[in-house]
Amino acid sequence: MRTIYTARKRLRFFEKGWIALERAIERVSTAAAPIKPYNPLYYLGPLIILLLIYIAATGLYLTLFYRPGSDVAYQSVAGISSSWLGSFVRTSHRYASDLLILVTMLHALKTFLSDRFWGSRWLAWESGWVMVVIFWLVGTMGYFLVWDQAAQWLIEYVLHLIKGPLALAFLDPGAAARTFSFFVIILFLHVFIPTLLIITILIHVLRMARTRYWTPRWLTIMTLAALAVISLIWPVRSSLPADLTRILETVKLDWTYMGFLPLTSLLGAPLFWGGSLLLIGLLLSLPWLMRGQNMGPAIVIDQNCTGCALCARECPYNAIDMEHRDDDTTFSSLAVVKPNLCTGCGVCVGACADDAIELMGLHSAVVRQDLQRTLAHSDPVAHQPPVIIYTCDRHDALGTLPPLTDAAPVDVDELGLSLIKSALPPRVNQGYWLDADGSPKPVMTAVTPCMGMLHPNWAAESIEAGAAGAIMVSCPIHDCAYREGPHWVSHRLKRRRTLRAGNTHLLHLAPGSQKEVVSLWQRMVAANEEAEEARHASSVVALGKGESAPPEEISPLTRARYFLPGLALLLAMLVLSAILPFQNADARPPEEAQIRLAIGHSGHMIAAAKDLPPDIAAKIPENVDPATVLGGERFPVRVQLLVDGEPVLEESYRPRGMRKEGSSEGVASYWLSPGAYDVEVLLMDDSVTWRPVFSDTVEIAPDESLTLFYEEEQDLFVRR
Repeated sequence: MRTIYTARKRLRFFEKGWIALERAIERVSTAAAPIKPYNPLYYLGPLIILLLIYIAATGLYLTLFYRPGSDVAYQSVAGISSSWLGSFVRTSHRYASDLLILVTMLHALKTFLSDRFWGSRWLAWESGWVMVVIFWLVGTMGYFLVWDQAAQWLIEYVLHLIKGPLALAFLDPGAAARTFSFFVIILFLHVFIPTLLIITILIHVLRMARTRYWTPRWLTIMTLAALAVISLIWPVRSSLPADLTRILETVKLDWTYMGFLPLTSLLGAPLFWGGSLLLIGLLLSLPWLMRGQNMGPAIVIDQNCTGCALCARECPYNAIDMEHRDDDTTFSSLAVVKPNLCTGCGVCVGACADDAIELMGLHSAVVRQDLQRTLAHSDPVAHQPPVIIYTCDRHDALGTLPPLTDAAPVDVDELGLSLIKSALPPRVNQGYWLDADGSPKPVMTAVTPCMGMLHPNWAAESIEAGAAGAIMVSCPIHDCAYREGPHWVSHRLKRRRTLRAGNTHLLHLAPGSQKEVVSLWQRMVAANEEAEEARHASSVVALGKGESAPPEEISPLTRARYFLPGLALLLAMLVLSAILPFQNADARPPEEAQIRLAIGHSGHMIAAAKDLPPDIAAKIPENVDPATVLGGERFPVRVQLLVDGEPVLEESYRPRGMRKEGSSEGVASYWLSPGAYDVEVLLMDDSVTWRPVFSDTVEIAPDESLTLFYEEEQDLFVRR
């Protein structure tokens, strides 16, 4: 059997580290009971969309003033940056792009650690990584357009990989004209490919109901303000313009997008790209390699279903449809569960007032019966009824509830004379916690997959059966493992005013918040001891920290203080993603100078008159090469470089095309020390004869890349 959430100990161990950060921010950023915590980590998904919109808006401005082409691109970007507005837009555009990658990776990490990547949520996981690849691809394309030294390193790497016509276009003496179309294509792709993100985002949220696309207003303001501050303090500046006749040494790179360049130099392209593909394949396989198990799917009890559709409306994953029913009942529709979409959260169970739907692995009736039986057989020695703590698997696994002392329910025989400890029910436990004076007091815990499974009647029934009160410990409203559990339990408590007796509290807390839970429990125990009538007080629904001041009593200065942790986190994320990645990278070559040969040449045809049938040869005019008329495969082109009379480089380039009838194209490089050399280049294009196509004494300066470009009409290599 696959393991459930609480049994995946390794993931829970690492998740506790993430939750510690969230909990620290929440404890200082929750202003008052009705005010949600100002925690950016609860809105990573909508924050990605906000950044995409900002990047698109600033990118549109930059596109209006940008001019493509290797001869004008750098000056165009410099012109944009010459004004404060253009510099601000360009800087914030780049920083937002870097922040986008960081936020996306944090979102993926949180999804993985909280076990939300397998089962019915595999589609969101897979489409999310597709978006990561698109983000990186589009961002990397943007660096071509600046045409500075970082772009030069990138284009040098691309030329080394693909060579062919693109390499020849950049090394041609008329490179500006031949590469104009390249810049236009890159600009078009840089603008057009992001439109595909609309499709991937829709796929990403396809199985979610009531998707939250937009960040709350406070987070929108804080994010834009943080971008503005960082952009004004540290404006982006281009490095030196790209010059393919010069050798790069140290380049200031954005490691978020361009870090693969020094890594491939260090590890080698096969190892780096092979490892990257293996890692991506592993990430895409995780939903099946680390598949878990939940308490679902939900099952519908047909005879109890009234067709009210509450379960279908409240399901966070659109896993329930209402279908027409044609049976003996008077109801017109029936709830039908789609098992492949069900996450086993139990929200539908809490929504149904007719007990018409249950989780296959955990029936609510069993939990309620365990509560009633344990309350009925509670320890009479304690002389005090227990307080019941309702919570979810996530809180239970991440340590929100302190361990129970003597964690075992007590059974009492019919005469009440003997006490027999029995096995614990799987979801209901009884034991003791220490009150403020250090005395053990009884407590019961009831754990459900999600607090959205909890119906208000559960607490009412427990209090009527003798419980001293109830504390419902839920995740924060926007940070539920099943998206909407805290919202629905809060909504039901407000809608259903059935808790006429008892001390009932609802806390929205980050997992691991033991202090808040124990503090409230101790106050409830103390109140019960001071006055018995407190057990029959009016129901209290406390959202957040329970006894905080109402929002109208909070001063603007005090309210502003609660923004500081979230703002500090955003600034730290921006510095981490935007400022720190712009570090110098060593692009130093093995030697200080280079000779580069660039050739595009149509070699001789292999076809010859002696190979032709007599009837075909008779039809070809005299003094006409049969290969010119008939076409066909060409000989490969071989190039040899001699330096001071010594052969140092020899390359062979095969003709392109399906029938090998195209030209042979390629680029070859040889590194050497600066100085004067006798350089000779030999060419063979008929598979028989070497002939000289360049011979001269050349002076190569330090950091110079001398390019010899083949001119087919002259049948010579010329200096670029």
